[in-house]
Amino acid sequence: MTSNLLQKLQKKTNHKLKLVPVFSGDKNEKYLSEFLKRQTFIKPKKIFSVLKINYIKENPIGYILCKNENQVVGFLGTIFSKRKIKSSLIDHCYLHSWIVDKDYRTQSFRLIAPILDKKLFVSTYSPIKTLEGLYKKLGFSEKTFYTKIILTFPLRLLGRSKAKITDDQSIIKDVLLDDNKKIYTDHLSLKNNMILVYFDNNVKDNIFIIVKKKYKKLLLPVLEIIYVSNLDKFRRNEKDIVYELIKKFKTFIFVQNFFENESALSKDHLFSKLKNKKAYYLNIPTNFNFNFLYSEIFD
Repeated sequence: MTSNLLQKLQKKTNHKLKLVPVFSGDKNEKYLSEFLKRQTFIKPKKIFSVLKINYIKENPIGYILCKNENQVVGFLGTIFSKRKIKSSLIDHCYLHSWIVDKDYRTQSFRLIAPILDKKLFVSTYSPIKTLEGLYKKLGFSEKTFYTKIILTFPLRLLGRSKAKITDDQSIIKDVLLDDNKKIYTDHLSLKNNMILVYFDNNVKDNIFIIVKKKYKKLLLPVLEIIYVSNLDKFRRNEKDIVYELIKKFKTFIFVQNFFENESALSKDHLFSKLKNKKAYYLNIPTNFNFNFLYSEIFD
């Protein structure tokens, strides 16, 4: 279906528009910046921030459609990575910020064509409604994911928490196994907190967690749980872990995005709210565990 649709669309190609890859720091990034700043329905600063997520420097941070050398009329952001799935390294591309000026939207397909030609594992989360149908027509599989928000309070009033937290890089790198060590190394430069939760003073008995503290309306601190290496162990020790996270990050509000029954956070809190969103995947590898690694969520 994908190739047939692209062949039909390519017959409508406007050859006056040039498709150009954008690399971090090149002249095309400047032209892209000018294009984004003149958009009235987006927040350019948010996209500029996402563009800094770059796991493979040799790959483009996106593609632009140009009317002439310096006039951009369309953009699709890309985050390329190599993801370890079981024993294999899989080429992956996350898509974000598909924006095309109104007069050129019939040419939007050209921005995604080079990615589809590579036959990569591709993902994107919560595209705008007008793009959902196009992704389906291009052969993407649709999956529902959920966002859970909880308000909690430390109830560990008696007894001792058997969980402890460290963000000491030397300890974390020393005890992580290969898969999580790669995740740790790949995400080290991003502005998130990578922590080790360990039990009974034994750092080898641990869970690797990636979290991000952010502020709603610049005032209310919220801790977003992005990745948990062992969900079952987290659930068994949830009260202790949440208690330690509250102490370290000084917030009672937690957020987690998750697929199906993979929530680390239970409903056993003061307040819990759930909403659902859509994700789209192409060329899903065998044995892939759906998660939010290597995506714009890390901004």
